[in-house]
Amino acid sequence: MSTSVDQPIPKDLRTQMLKRLESMPDEDVTELYELTLLQEKLRLRREISADAEREQAAGLWSDLPEFIRAYRARKRSA
Repeated sequence: MSTSVDQPIPKDLRTQMLKRLESMPDEDVTELYELTLLQEKLRLRREISADAEREQAAGLWSDLPEFIRAYRARKRSA
């Protein structure tokens, strides 16, 4: 999640963010928490997608359609 920043990022960003967090109303802290979770999900999605692309390029997913067909056949017969 990259955004354009008009101001340079301070070197003590973590310290400044912690100070702001301490003075935030609870509602804002809740929103910040939700944004943090969203950012983590996006990071994990990028990481998993990159891993899957590498695996596919290495041929590790070549039998996936057959695996899916076999799985569906087992589920239908159960």
